[in-house]
Amino acid sequence: MRSLIEAYVFEKWLEAVLKADLDDADPLMIAVAERWVALTKPEETEEHRQALAAVKAAEKALERLAEDRAAGIYDGAMGRFYPRLVKEAEADLVAAENRAAEFGGAVDLTIFDDMDLLTAKWEAADEATRRDLIRLAIDRVTVTRGARRGAPFDGDARCGIEWAKPAEE
Repeated sequence: MRSLIEAYVFEKWLEAVLKADLDDADPLMIAVAERWVALTKPEETEEHRQALAAVKAAEKALERLAEDRAAGIYDGAMGRFYPRLVKEAEADLVAAENRAAEFGGAVDLTIFDDMDLLTAKWEAADEATRRDLIRLAIDRVTVTRGARRGAPFDGDARCGIEWAKPAEE
């Protein structure tokens, strides 16, 4: 039964990936691209996450300065420090944005646009690699019991597939 389920899931995975539009902002392909980069370039992915976290932290610091100013913290004697602090916070934000922009290169997804290449990669892959490939587009597969013992396998009736979604929707 396991081989039937695996074949069914691969067939549905292949259909979905090949049907998805690489050029359009298809949510499935965005998720596949994110996961493909994480799978093939894990070091760069972690550095990119850190760069994005630095941008968010710099934005938060600027926001905090604005809130503090509105709350009156920089009234009076503290007011002389505010322009310098804003200038430093803005410089930090620009530096963080520039660092994050270094990771903005295109992701090579041509493998997901060629059925023969994708099928060949699947057939040549070991079980762990196959599971990694499936996880690019599928978050979960739920298999239910058959209608009766010994009934022929009906993947559409028995398998529920939860498709991947982009990290930031």
